[in-house]
Amino acid sequence: MALQQRSSRNSRNSRLAGAFALALIGVAAAPVAAADALYSYVSQAGDYIGAGQSKVYTHADSTITVSGNAQALSMNVRSGVDNWRIDLAAPQGQKFQRGRYYYAERSAFRTGLSPGIDIGGNGRGCNETWGSVYIQQIEFDANGAVTALEATALQRCERETAPLLAGVLRYNVQPLALSLDSDVGDYIGGGIKKSYAGDTSVFALQGNNRYLTYAASGQRDDWMAFVQAPTGKTLAPGTYPIARFADTVRMGFDFGGNGRGCNRISGTATIKKIELDPVSGLVSQLLMDFEQHCEAGATALRGTLRYKA
Repeated sequence: MALQQRSSRNSRNSRLAGAFALALIGVAAAPVAAADALYSYVSQAGDYIGAGQSKVYTHADSTITVSGNAQALSMNVRSGVDNWRIDLAAPQGQKFQRGRYYYAERSAFRTGLSPGIDIGGNGRGCNETWGSVYIQQIEFDANGAVTALEATALQRCERETAPLLAGVLRYNVQPLALSLDSDVGDYIGGGIKKSYAGDTSVFALQGNNRYLTYAASGQRDDWMAFVQAPTGKTLAPGTYPIARFADTVRMGFDFGGNGRGCNRISGTATIKKIELDPVSGLVSQLLMDFEQHCEAGATALRGTLRYKA
């Protein structure tokens, strides 16, 4: 019985940590260009390491380096008087790949098959840690050294119930993500508030600047968006009124999935970034927010489509 109680508590803590980590979407909202780096964190009040603050460091204002391999890696961040180090380790005898790693302990003092986490800096560190590591993207060179990384690190310092520090690490990689926030009564989203990234989901982007499709599959869900430029125009950054089928004024937009779709659509969509491959002319990057009303109703599904932008 004691083991079951501990598992239930850890499960609740993991869900709470995951919900808190959604705040990082706002903190790290600025797109990161290819071959650049970012470290951002959100710290709950009472967290010893982050001191209840939130900060973003990028290549523009900081020196950010990543070292290590599939078994253990580190990110070092220097910006003015700030100096951070994030150590992550795969479970003993394993290698990091895309996925979620729970029950992390301090990297240098792991027991059993636990993964490792140790976030510290500015003269502060933990003797013990509790946490999780989400690897959204990771790549290596021929010698096994880390060359690209997107990860989320969740850490509690000194005790399992301590306030949470949630950090985002990006190095030489562009994010893949979908976030949804559905009103209660919205037919497509069914009231969900959910985020998808490379640790749980796969993404696809096809098309050009006249018509494209975006797909995300993961966490028992399959979603797809169809996007068409207004008649006679091409897709470019800006805000558009939307309808299920494009006309001279409105963008064609249709987001659905899990067997549900709309006959009529109203709302708006904002393209923040769209890039085409210079050789093929196909879309290679997309960052887009939308608010969709199904059957022109009052309830809405709001979301962000992100593909390497």
